[in-house]
Amino acid sequence: MKKSLKKILFTVLTVFAVFFVVACGNKEDAKINKEEVLQKSAEAYKNIKSADMLIKLKMEPKKSGQPMELTMDVSITLEPIAMKMSMDIKDQNVKLNSFIKDDIMYIQNPVDNSWIKQALPEDVSNQFKNMVNGEDETYEVLKNNLDKVNIKEEGGNYIISVTKDTDFLKEAIKKQNSKVNMAGQNLDLNVDNVTLEYVVDKETYDTKSSVVAFDTNIQGQDVRMTVDSAFSNVNNIKEITVPEEALNATATPAN
Repeated sequence: MKKSLKKILFTVLTVFAVFFVVACGNKEDAKINKEEVLQKSAEAYKNIKSADMLIKLKMEPKKSGQPMELTMDVSITLEPIAMKMSMDIKDQNVKLNSFIKDDIMYIQNPVDNSWIKQALPEDVSNQFKNMVNGEDETYEVLKNNLDKVNIKEEGGNYIISVTKDTDFLKEAIKKQNSKVNMAGQNLDLNVDNVTLEYVVDKETYDTKSSVVAFDTNIQGQDVRMTVDSAFSNVNNIKEITVPEEALNATATPAN
C-alpha cells in the first residue's frame, strides 16, 4: 500500500496535467470572435478557487488487451490547496478514497478500510500550483493557432474544439506534463492524434465539461486515452473536511 501512494498521486497528477493544458449539426459561427471567447474563458478559469470535478478516464489498447476505465470524483480548493477524491476502477471492484489537506495526504486502504497518512512532498504540492497557473500559456497556444480552433454556439454554450491539424497541441501537452515530476516517477508522455472539445457557458465563460483524447504509449503499450471531465459547484466549496479516523491514522514515512 505504501508504494501505491506515489502511483495514485502520479495517476491523478497525470490526468490533471492533461486537463489543465487546455482548460482554459451546426456550422462554425463566423460572427464569433474566437480570440475574445478564448480570452474570457481563460480569465474565468483563472478565477476558479474551488470546484467539483467528475473525471472519467479510459485507456484502450491499440492491439490486444482489455481497456481500463476509472472514474475520479474530486472536490478541490486551490487557496489553500486541499482535495477530496474517490477513485473507482471499473470491473476490478476497487474504490480508493483519499484526501490532501495542510500538506498531508490521507489514503484509505480498500482492503480493510484503514487509513494511512503521509506528509505531502513539497514537489507534489508545487506541481498542483504549477499546473493551475498554466492558463496564460495555454491561452497563448490556442490564440496563436486560431485557424485550427473551431468555436460554435449551441444551447447557451460555446463549443470549443480542435479535431485536426493538432500537432501544435503535442508540444503544449508535453510541456505541461513536464511539470509532473515526482520523486522516482518522471512522466514522459509522448502524444499523437490529439483532439479536444470544451463546453463553455456563454454568459459566465466557465468551463462546464471537456473531452480530451490522444494516442500515447504507457509501459510499452500503445493506447488511446480519453479524459472526460465535468465541472460543478464552482467556487462554492468552503472547506474540505478530513474524516476523524483519517486524522488519527498513524503517520507513514515519505520514503
